[in-house]
Amino acid sequence: MSTHQQTWLTGGTVVDGTGRPGEARSVVLRGGRVEALPAPRESPPQDAEVVDVTGLVVCPGFIDTHSHADNVPFLTQDDTSKILQGVTTEVVGNCGFSLAPVDPAGAADLATLMGRIFPPMEFAWTSFGELLAHADAGGYVTNYAPLVGHNVLRIAAFGSLDRAPTPDESTVMTALLQDALEAGAFGLSSGLIYPPGVFSLAEELQVLTDALGPDRVYATHMRNESLHLRDSVREALDTTRNGRRLHISHLKVADRAQWGRMGDVLDELDAAWESGRLVTQDAYPYAAGSTMLTAILPPWFHDGGSEAVLSRLRSPEALDRAERDLARPGSRFENFALSAGWENVVVSSTASDRHVGSSIAQLAREAGTTPLRAAAQLLVEEDLSATMVMHMMDEADVRTVLAHPRTAIGSDGLPPGTGGRPHPRTFGTFPRVLGRYVRDGTVLLEEAVRRMTSLPAEIFAIPERGTLRPGLVADVVCLDPRTVADGATYEDPTVPPTGIHRVYQGGTLVALDGAWQGRRAGRRLTPGDR
Repeated sequence: MSTHQQTWLTGGTVVDGTGRPGEARSVVLRGGRVEALPAPRESPPQDAEVVDVTGLVVCPGFIDTHSHADNVPFLTQDDTSKILQGVTTEVVGNCGFSLAPVDPAGAADLATLMGRIFPPMEFAWTSFGELLAHADAGGYVTNYAPLVGHNVLRIAAFGSLDRAPTPDESTVMTALLQDALEAGAFGLSSGLIYPPGVFSLAEELQVLTDALGPDRVYATHMRNESLHLRDSVREALDTTRNGRRLHISHLKVADRAQWGRMGDVLDELDAAWESGRLVTQDAYPYAAGSTMLTAILPPWFHDGGSEAVLSRLRSPEALDRAERDLARPGSRFENFALSAGWENVVVSSTASDRHVGSSIAQLAREAGTTPLRAAAQLLVEEDLSATMVMHMMDEADVRTVLAHPRTAIGSDGLPPGTGGRPHPRTFGTFPRVLGRYVRDGTVLLEEAVRRMTSLPAEIFAIPERGTLRPGLVADVVCLDPRTVADGATYEDPTVPPTGIHRVYQGGTLVALDGAWQGRRAGRRLTPGDR
């Protein structure tokens, strides 16, 4: 299509991303942007491309606020898990894990940590700017809005040690953060259940969030999402003083013994908002989570990096101590053994593809050993490269957080390329909200679209996207509100959705009736003005 030719999407209902009721209008695209939203009575010129979208909703492209698809530009195959859902932009670098900066002295440490969750890859860069240059050369399936990760800053400054940074090391971390922001990072992320961030105190994070300034966001996977969830919310609020922007990643009640308490958590966040705090959250529409299998281990187990972890996994004395810690009610760390239960921790991928779909309890029964020792044996055999799905949330709490007006939608899908049986959220999050949770009345369609478009654009300062308005970039989705649905399940998690008929990026048609059109039309974004 010529950049001078208009494309008219006619006959549809425009849901513009603001939350306003849908309206019968055409959408005119030209030169990569939305040119006009004419009334139905206006006719396209004879030389325009006319696309009949009667019965469909036309809305902005979706923004996934919580993605781990940092490695997509470096894959030889196009990862279409998000674009076929209507996602045109992904915020990557979440949970404290970005692919840079890399200090040469800590490169091996970083590579082995990343290898627990990412497929094998080469770190051919050091600075955040060099990472982005390499990603630019690879090209983007979806638009790329990167955060810089606290875990990675810590490793670059002083490794995976269980201690606070020295003043000089804190200065190094702050300088690396500022370098990443200048290179194009949208903010800072933390993952306080993962090494080495699990070793940090609030004071360390306060120094970094102060350095963010008022326009960039701090997105946190909090220290605890189970028994001590409310304490973790307060820590996150304390960390973002001086008017800093706080975004809580994948807000959930991840403890079967704490079900029903999401309303109390949201009340606390509402009180902070009403007092002037800039706090938001995202969530995914599932009652199970997923992460690296090493997250089942107590924090002390991770001191010193991956080789130290493997040594402890082979040590009967270390495993005895870990079993005592995991059996202790009230532990301050994220304890999946208690919050989910070993029967509800299911292996989702391993380096060898063995044991996928088995629970840790099942593996323990088969081996005639304890669950922790079964998990330890698996981790040793797989050189720590294993992920899990944890069934630990209540559907009522999921609906409560999805109904909240400051909840954006994030998939939290793990990096593509690891194989196995990933969590279905990677392939189904956005159609699942639009299908199941809109049609059952949890959230109105226009409000669901707002939470996927203009709300995340505002939270992360994503420029020129998030609403359908003349002059903005033509990232556009055409969907059928009657049939849109997720197809992915825990047993068959890579089934694509239905009801997403057209996806445009910058005015280019990239997906048609569930078929990827084979062109990487995404781009790396840089933060906009608020």
